[in-house]
Amino acid sequence: MNGRMFGGAAMVAVALAVSLALSGCSQVAALAPVGGNAVAQVRYGAIDVLLRENIDILEAPTCQAGTGTAVTCSGTTTDGEAIEVVSSTAADAVLEVTVGGTELFSGPLVDVIDEAARG
Repeated sequence: MNGRMFGGAAMVAVALAVSLALSGCSQVAALAPVGGNAVAQVRYGAIDVLLRENIDILEAPTCQAGTGTAVTCSGTTTDGEAIEVVSSTAADAVLEVTVGGTELFSGPLVDVIDEAARG
């Protein structure tokens, strides 16, 4: 391996470490990557709603497939409020996102994903 390649990789690693140290790590961890399965799409949609509503995320929602097509997710805000998400893996899934018992969003999951993709 040539020293120049190793040096470049080390610089990228240091830059990434500094970036993570300077930003809210829980916020960075909550960023949704592109792609994934239907359960991941529910998580991405929930995170999109939370960010759009300026909710400070301590623990990004983690999602579990339930019985049939059901998907539930839970997380917490920096204020200690519960983040609860209910949806499904069906093509016509409805996404419901609540924080501290207050409904932030209820509507088609595909609309949330499409809006986020448009930026």
